[in-house]
Formats: sequence, C-alpha cells, structure tokens
Amino acid sequence: MSALPSGSGVAARLAPAKAKTRGFLHIVRYGAGPSAIYIVTYHRLDHESHSASLPSASLGAGGAGTRPKPALAEDAQALIEMLERIGVDFRLSEVRGALEDILRLGSANIPALWLSDEEMVEKGLVEE
Repeated sequence: MSALPSGSGVAARLAPAKAKTRGFLHIVRYGAGPSAIYIVTYHRLDHESHSASLPSASLGAGGAGTRPKPALAEDAQALIEMLERIGVDFRLSEVRGALEDILRLGSANIPALWLSDEEMVEKGLVEE
C-alpha cells in the first residue's frame, strides 16, 4: 500500500488560495425611520483600483480597474440581510459602532473587509 495521498487530494491542497483585497463598506442613510433607504458601496484600498487611465473592460471582472457598484437596501432589515450576505461580522465592535453611527449621523464606514475579486462580483459590489 502506498502512503501517498490521492492525486485529487494533493491538487486541492496545492491550489492557490484566492487573493483577497482589503477594503471597506461605506453606508449612507437617506431619510429617517421606517422609510429610510441605505446605499452601500464597497471601496478597495489597493492603489491600482483608483487608476483612471485604464478602462475596466480591459482588465476583466474584478480587475484593478473595476469601479464600485452602489447597492440599495430599501429598509433597515434589507440592510442587515445585505451585510450578512456580504459577510460582515456583527460581533465586531467596529461594526456595531458603525451601525450606531449610521442611525445617529446618517453614514459610516465598516472597515477591514477582505473580499476576493470573485466575491466582489458575486455579491454585486463592483461593476463588471
């Protein structure tokens, strides 16, 4: 018997991890009470994403030239559900503080959100 693992197991372990990009969510509230709406925009913090000289079509989906795509949440419950889908950890004090700031001040940032290019496209956070 061979002690070596099967080929598919080795390939799975050797596959490179998807590169994740550091960014933050910017959330703005329009209106007040139950009729308030929320605009959520993901901003990448890498320097290449801010390059205006390269068209996004030449770099493909999620490439360095992609632009943030604002997402609309039509009420507070829709905002919470959207943040859950994106993968925001509500246990973090920064996230809870940001949600308080949105209610109190009308906007806030949720920092240190790491997403791969595929995740940004899948979650609708960038224009393709």
